[in-house]
Amino acid sequence: MYSINNINNEASKIFKSVGFPKKKNEFWKYTNLKKFKSINISEPKSFELPINSFKEFGDVSIPVITILNGKVISYPKNKSCLLISDKFKNCSENFYNSFIPDNDKASHNNPFLILNSAYFSDGIYMKIKNNFDNIIIRIIADGTKDDYQASYPRIYIDVEKNIKSKIILHHVSSNDEKYYKNTVLNVDVNQGSKVSFTNIFEESNQSFSMNNIVLNQKSYSEVKQTSFYLSSGFIRTDISNNLNESESYSSINGLFLGNNDEFIDNNIIVNHNSEHTYSKVLYKGILDGKSNAVFNTLINVPFQSKKINSDQKNHNIILSKAAKINSNPKLKISCDDVKCAHGSTVGNLDKEALFYLRSRGISLKKSKQILLNSFMNELINELSVNEVKNYIDNKVGNSIR
Repeated sequence: MYSINNINNEASKIFKSVGFPKKKNEFWKYTNLKKFKSINISEPKSFELPINSFKEFGDVSIPVITILNGKVISYPKNKSCLLISDKFKNCSENFYNSFIPDNDKASHNNPFLILNSAYFSDGIYMKIKNNFDNIIIRIIADGTKDDYQASYPRIYIDVEKNIKSKIILHHVSSNDEKYYKNTVLNVDVNQGSKVSFTNIFEESNQSFSMNNIVLNQKSYSEVKQTSFYLSSGFIRTDISNNLNESESYSSINGLFLGNNDEFIDNNIIVNHNSEHTYSKVLYKGILDGKSNAVFNTLINVPFQSKKINSDQKNHNIILSKAAKINSNPKLKISCDDVKCAHGSTVGNLDKEALFYLRSRGISLKKSKQILLNSFMNELINELSVNEVKNYIDNKVGNSIR
């Protein structure tokens, strides 16, 4: 019988061989793990939380899954939603093997994916279909004043053919204390399906939050993922988007807000593994205080792929002299018949636009808010669930006042 314990043991062996990445690894060049490797980690002490205090989005009528400190504590109990341990009782060998990281270059680039497989104790599996298509996943961490409580949420989503789905993941802390959270999300999107993912990160400013997202797409599928980093301590997100069949399309977007000494790290790899595939990456950042951000993207077009259309952009506004960002959009193209573009901008608020608003009698503070809202609204306005859109709009508005 397939077991989580066997996966834990196999992944532990792989991590002992691979270890943490060295500075020579281009995906970790600007990410310092020295502090993380020195912290004391402990197991969670509690799995009880007043769930009613987390009704973030009002009365939106979507089923909710709640994961607290890595443990699934509530979920819709039906044939489409199972604990991973229950799914293993009747699953294919390929499905089971997908939980064991390959000991190759990908493992070297994603040590926290391996660590999740080495330590997760259970998780949630969802089959997205016509009668179970929209879901909210609430991932809660409960920190402490002493050691860093460690949790390893694991989520697997399998989207059937020709499905339209909206999935909202809310990563939130119950307090502003210490914790280490290592989350892995695997998503398989079948032919003709259109899936919208919204990731909302509201982490403790004393936390270490590591996130791995693996998106696999088949022909004529569309995935739109937007991530909002509203508060954090040390946060890193690795996204691997595999466009495995022709006419698949992905749009990976993000908005990150940095303040104080927050560290926000985004690493995105889009693999155009088939011809006639399309991708778009757009991330925007606003950094203040002593915050620090990293943005790495790689569009990978193998030799056999052609008729590729890809675009990646990163735009940033720096509000203080101490804030900084390392932005590195990259292309790796091994054939000629492609259309790929990339770009990055880093700057301050437009002085001419500020002067224009001030000349109309608008205060300096209000003028800055207007320009920042205009910068962010491109991403916020595209959200399709009004309750979530209003929630993010309010949170973002409060953060820039």
